[in-house]
Amino acid sequence: MGILAAIAFFGVAARPAVEPVLWLRPDGEITIQGRRYSPKFSPGTRVYRSQFGATYDFDGRRSGLLFGDVPALRLTQSMTVSVWLYLRSYVNDGPGAQILFRGDDRNGHDPYTLVIHSNGTVNFGVQTDEDKGMSVSAEIPLNSWTHVLGSIDAKTGQLKLYMNNELIGTTLTSFRPFAQLVGNDAPGVGIGNVQNDQGPHNQPMNGQLADLRLYDGVFTPDELGIRWFAPRNPPLQ
Repeated sequence: MGILAAIAFFGVAARPAVEPVLWLRPDGEITIQGRRYSPKFSPGTRVYRSQFGATYDFDGRRSGLLFGDVPALRLTQSMTVSVWLYLRSYVNDGPGAQILFRGDDRNGHDPYTLVIHSNGTVNFGVQTDEDKGMSVSAEIPLNSWTHVLGSIDAKTGQLKLYMNNELIGTTLTSFRPFAQLVGNDAPGVGIGNVQNDQGPHNQPMNGQLADLRLYDGVFTPDELGIRWFAPRNPPLQ
């Protein structure tokens, strides 16, 4: 993993008030519960430095950051995912382009996902072990940096989706993500793709992301110190 040429860094807090369970930090470290973690970089995955700090580029083929079935990421109640996205296309392969994915090689059975669909929407959703799920979605532009935050409140059942600090989608659900995946079906978490680059599924993101955070709890962009701004620098190619 190489950090290339630096350009101006601004607009992102050095450390959020609440420590994320999973964090792709601006300084280039990746942490789980505050401890350094080294995921697998699938071919076609690169990291640069941009105005967000460490910025991850996925080529839309088989690229992705792959985590094992880390116990800390088996979230089953309230959760929040926050990320900056720059999409070059919507879906290159498979039914969607995964931003954050937890699941295994079975069809379905995916406890939580943040995914791009071919209709030009970003979707945050949860699913039970009985394949019952719910998601909230909104249109997302190409070739433009966009901040996305999705959350589920386990007490109220509210699924929410924010874009550039504005609440743009909400729904209610009784469904909650489940913890136990199948051990012999390559369980785990993927960023920029599904969890297994040697398996039968491929859902690659084509674009860049930065400052991805996954929280055990419900937060708004304001509570996390996210301040949307229009980035002036295009992503590195």
